[in-house]
Amino acid sequence: MGKKKAAARGGVSKRTPSKGLSETGLEAVADDAYEQMEEAEAAAAIAGGGARTVNPELQKRLDLLAELSRRGDIRGFVRVFVPHDLTQDDTDYFAGELEGDETRWQQLAQEVQLIADGSKVLKIVGDQTTRAEFRYLMPNQALAIQREVVFYCENGDWRAEG
Repeated sequence: MGKKKAAARGGVSKRTPSKGLSETGLEAVADDAYEQMEEAEAAAAIAGGGARTVNPELQKRLDLLAELSRRGDIRGFVRVFVPHDLTQDDTDYFAGELEGDETRWQQLAQEVQLIADGSKVLKIVGDQTTRAEFRYLMPNQALAIQREVVFYCENGDWRAEG
């Protein structure tokens, strides 16, 4: 998903009468097969109910972020979302950016709510004790765009990775 197919990279015809598949044609076939495999895995994960974290503390943080986003509390959301090493100025700047861009805020809010719910999460990578990478399909998109967000735990506090 999101990769340029070999045929679109400017190759020759996939099939030449005397040589069978060209190198570009083989790449295109491999790209198509890989894309179909990714889409099948995504469909199977969602059909199976998705994936929700097994860590209760991480789930509490995700639920809090989802609730703050539903309420439209951008400043409250940002305070418990951003990494600990972000300066106050950078935190304020990020909050201001979200306040000034309704589309960006809504997209982030929808993605966090999707992760907290878990039903459309394709996979969680990591030990879910110190790190969890959530892989999911971007909500409300015609194309199947796979995204990921990483949360890490520092001193018992879960934050998004910068």
